[in-house]
Amino acid sequence: MNKLDIVDIIESGENFLDDGKVGEAHKKFLEALNLVPEDPQMHNRLGMFEMSQGNPSKAEKYYRKACELAPEVSRYHMRLGDSLQRLNKYEDAIQSYSRSLELEPKNAPAWNNRGFANFNIDRWNEALRCYDESMRSDPTYAVAWYNYGYTLQLSGRLNESKDFYQKAVDLDPTDKIAWNNLANVHYNQGQYERSIEIYKESIKLDSEYVIAVNNIGNALDHLHRYQESIPYHERAIELDSTFHYAWMAKGRALTKLNRPEEGLEFIETSIELDSDDPDYYEALARCYVELNQLDKARSVLNQGLALDGQHVPCWVALGDVNTHSKNHVQSLQCYDEAVRAQDVLSRNRMRDLDWIEKGRILHEAGVVHEGLRQYNNAINVASSTSRPYFRMAKVLLNDDRYEEAKEVVKKGLDVDPDSITGYGLLIQSLSDSEIKTDIEILMLKVQESKSLKSLLGSKLVSIAPSKALEILGEDKIEDIMNKITCFKNLNKSKESLSLAKYAINLNPNDINLWLAAGWSAYDLEEYSEAENFFESALGCDISCADALFGKGSVMKRIGKDYSYCQRALAEIDSELII
Repeated sequence: MNKLDIVDIIESGENFLDDGKVGEAHKKFLEALNLVPEDPQMHNRLGMFEMSQGNPSKAEKYYRKACELAPEVSRYHMRLGDSLQRLNKYEDAIQSYSRSLELEPKNAPAWNNRGFANFNIDRWNEALRCYDESMRSDPTYAVAWYNYGYTLQLSGRLNESKDFYQKAVDLDPTDKIAWNNLANVHYNQGQYERSIEIYKESIKLDSEYVIAVNNIGNALDHLHRYQESIPYHERAIELDSTFHYAWMAKGRALTKLNRPEEGLEFIETSIELDSDDPDYYEALARCYVELNQLDKARSVLNQGLALDGQHVPCWVALGDVNTHSKNHVQSLQCYDEAVRAQDVLSRNRMRDLDWIEKGRILHEAGVVHEGLRQYNNAINVASSTSRPYFRMAKVLLNDDRYEEAKEVVKKGLDVDPDSITGYGLLIQSLSDSEIKTDIEILMLKVQESKSLKSLLGSKLVSIAPSKALEILGEDKIEDIMNKITCFKNLNKSKESLSLAKYAINLNPNDINLWLAAGWSAYDLEEYSEAENFFESALGCDISCADALFGKGSVMKRIGKDYSYCQRALAEIDSELII
C-alpha cells in the first residue's frame, strides 16, 4: 500500500472523529498504524486520540513509542510529559519536558507545562521560573501568563497576580476562566464592584459559567446588597443543582434579609449535598440564632467543630451564641479558641487575610489594641497590596479615629490609586472643611462609581447641597432622601415636595418619606396636604414623635385644636412642645 492510501485512511478517521463517531475513527487510526507500525507520527496521532478521549495511560504508551522511534522530535517528548502529568506522575513528566526543551529551548508550551508539573508538587518558585521562560520564549503565549498569575494569587501576592491575569485576557479575551480569576483578585482585595464588572466579562463568554454567576452573588453579599445577590445564587442553582455553595449562599443572604425561615431550607440543603464543610454549619447556626433557637445553634456549631476543631468562624459564632445566652465566661473562652486557631493559620500561611481575621476577632472581643496590632501584621506581610491598609482604616473609622484612619487610607491609595474601596474610606475620614477644600477633585474621582457618588453626596448635603444634587441619583431611597434634604437646604420646597411624592410611590411604607413630604408642603403653606402627609406617617407609626409634632404644628398654624397631639407628645417626651 502506498503513502497516499495511508493518508486516505487517516483522513477518513479524522472525518469520523469530526462526526462524533469515535469508535469508527479509532478503527481507522489502528488500521493505519498496522500498515506503518514504525511510523512515529502514527503513534503520536493515536496518543493524541487517546488523550482527547480521557485515556492518558493508553496515550502514554503511544507517545513513549513515538519518542523511541523519533527521539529527536521535541513535541513527542512534550506530549509524553502531558500524558504523565495527567497520570499524576509529575517527576517523570518533568523529565520528559526537560528532554523536549533540550531539543527545542524556545518551546513555550513545554516550559509552561513543566512549570505546571512543578506547581502540582508544590515547587512554586520553580514553577514561576518555568512560566517566566515560557513567556520569554513566546510573549504572546496567554496560558503561561495565566498560570503565573494563578501561582502568585495562591501565594497571596494578589497585586502582582492582577497584572499577569490582565495580560492573559489581553492576549486571549475568550478565556472565561482567566476573566473569572482576574475578578477573583479584585474580589479578594475588597474591590467588589470592580470584581462584578469583570465577572460579567466572563459570563458574556459563557452565560452558563456557574462559578462566575455565583461569584457575582458573593460580591454583592459582601456589599450587603443581598436582595440583588439572591437571583445570582438562584441562577447558579438552576445551572447546577448540586452546587452546594450556592444553596448555602442563598440561605445566608435570606437570613441577612431577616428571612431566616426561608434561609433555613437552603442551608440545610447545602449540608445534605456536602456535609463535610464547617462553613455551612456556621451559616446554619447563624440562621438558628436569628430564629432565637440558641440550643440548636450551639448543637450545629459543635457539629462543625467536630469536622474541624480549628475552624475559626465556628468558634466565633459559638462565642456569639454564648453572648446571646449571657454566658460571658464561655463566650470569652470561645473567642480565645478562635484567636488561637487563627494565630496558627496566620503563621502557617503568612497571608494578610489571616492576620486581618485575627485582628477582627480580637477587636470585636474588645481587645482593641491587640486587634490593631494584628492589622499591622497584615500590612507587614502584604505591604504591596491595599487590602490590609483599607481593612485597618475601616476599624479605625468604626472607633471614630478619623485622623489615624485617613493616614492609613492614604498609604493604601499609594499602592492602589484607583481603588473604589479606598476612596470610599477616604471620603468617610475627611472632615467637612477638608471635603470643601478638595470638593472638585473628589467630584471627579467618584464619577465612575454609584456607591462613591452616594457616599460623597451624603457628606455634601449640609455643606454643599448644590454639588450634592449634581452627583446623587434616584436609584436608592437613601439618595432620594438626601436630594430632598438638599432641596430643603436650598429653600426649594417645591422641588423637595415633588421628589418626596415620587419616592412615596416607590416605597409607601417608608415613614421618612411621608415626613419629608409633610414638611415640604408645610413650608409651601399647603397645610391641608401637609396634614394628610403627617396622618399617613402616623399610619406607619402611631407613636412617631416627628409625625405628631408635624400634625400638631399644621393644626396650630390653621387654628385648629392640637392639644391631643401635645398630650401624646408629652407621653413620649415631656420636653417636646408644639
